[in-house]
Formats: sequence, structure tokens, C-alpha cells
Amino acid sequence: MKKIKQIIILTVTSLFFLCCNSSGKDKKDESFTFIEKGSYTINTYNGLAYYRLNKTKEFMDGYYVVGNEMSKWEEFEFKEGLLNGDYIIFHPNGEMFSHTQYSNGKKHGEESMYFPDGVLNSKSTFNNDILTGSKFTYYETGKIQSESKIEDGESVETQHFDLLGNIISQSFIRDGRTITQKIVEGKIYSEMVSSNYDSYETMKFFNEDGSTKIYLQQVVENETMYVLELDENGNEIKRIDLKANPQEAFKYASYFQ
Repeated sequence: MKKIKQIIILTVTSLFFLCCNSSGKDKKDESFTFIEKGSYTINTYNGLAYYRLNKTKEFMDGYYVVGNEMSKWEEFEFKEGLLNGDYIIFHPNGEMFSHTQYSNGKKHGEESMYFPDGVLNSKSTFNNDILTGSKFTYYETGKIQSESKIEDGESVETQHFDLLGNIISQSFIRDGRTITQKIVEGKIYSEMVSSNYDSYETMKFFNEDGSTKIYLQQVVENETMYVLELDENGNEIKRIDLKANPQEAFKYASYFQ
């Protein structure tokens, strides 16, 4: 019985190492170092994260697998202590959680995130730690949930989709202001405009024919909050003191929720 138990343990261990060696990129013909969880320390210098082995205090170099005989948590590649190549994190069920490409300690290349069942969750691209190109998020069905256009590391345009692929909202930057529109059955239902430099913010709601239903703005003056009703050109036509006229202000509450 004891001999059989030892054979089982050796078999499980061998299968684990075989799995570690072949996950992520094909590592079947490449060597790697197996370490347990908590075997390394991360120190930051000049904005870069350096990894050292706790036992030797030396910089990690080469390809490492972090885990135990039954499971693993991470796979990563280093050059003189800096992430350089693949960095893979796993869900508790063994499926890949994320796969990020690094160059000299910085994200450089694609970064993909996954649901626990292995379906792609999001995908983005980095250039020397700066987000670039486009970023996508996905539903568990595999359909695109959102697509963002990236410039200088920031999202400048985003569209959100429902499970059927219809646009349900979109946002973009124009003249220093972020414009967010809610779409219902292919038509703009509401539009929120907020300044990227000050507290300016407005909400506009539309009728089915595209005409303006109501145009509102919240402002604070001398510690008093007001709701302003605006005309089509953004000029004030009505002002309500929220504290002095709570009942009149209540009819506008649903628009700001």
C-alpha cells in the first residue's frame, strides 16, 4: 500500500511539471525554475519592479513557475530581476486569468484577461507601459461588450454594446469636454456633458423625434445647490434652489439618477 501511494504521488508530481512546462508559450524544450508561493520579494527602484529570490537575495533571471505539486499560480520570465517576456496568472481552477507581455520591466505588447472558464474577458496593447491602440472588453458569450480608442494612454472614444451587438452607450471627448450618450433602439436618449477642467456638467434628454425634451445643469454657488433648466442654446430659463424648494426640485431628481 505504501509503495502504491508513493507511485501515485510521483505520477501526480510528474504530470504537474509537464503541465507547467507546456502552458502559456510552448516551454516543452526550455528549462524553467519551479518555486513555491512567497519565494520572492518585489522592490521598486525608479518606477521599476525588481524581483529577488528570498533564499539567495539574487535577482530572478530566466523562466519561473510558481506553485505546488497540485496547482500553480504564476508563470513569468525575467532578465536581471525585471519582467521580460511572458507574465501569466492563473485562476484557482487552473484556467488562465491574465497573460501580459513585458520588456525590461514595462508592459510592452498585448495584455489579455480571461473569465474562469477560459473565455476572453478583455484585450489591450501597451507600448513601454503606455496603453495604446484600442482596448476591448467581452461578454462571457465572446461578444464584444465595449471598444475604446486610446491616445496618449487615455481613452478618447468608447462604445458599449449589448449581447446582440447594438450600441447602448458611447462617449467621446470634444473641446475639452467628455460627452456620454445613452442609446435606446438606435436613438440618443440622453447626453451628459462634463468638463475635463472644471465642475461644468449638463444633462440633456431627447424625445423620440430627436428634439430636446429637457436640458438641465447642476451648479453650486455660495454653498447653495441649484438645478438650472436651459433652453436649446444652453441659456438659463429657470433656476431652482434645491434646499428652499425641495418639492419643485424633486421632479428633476429622476433625471440625475
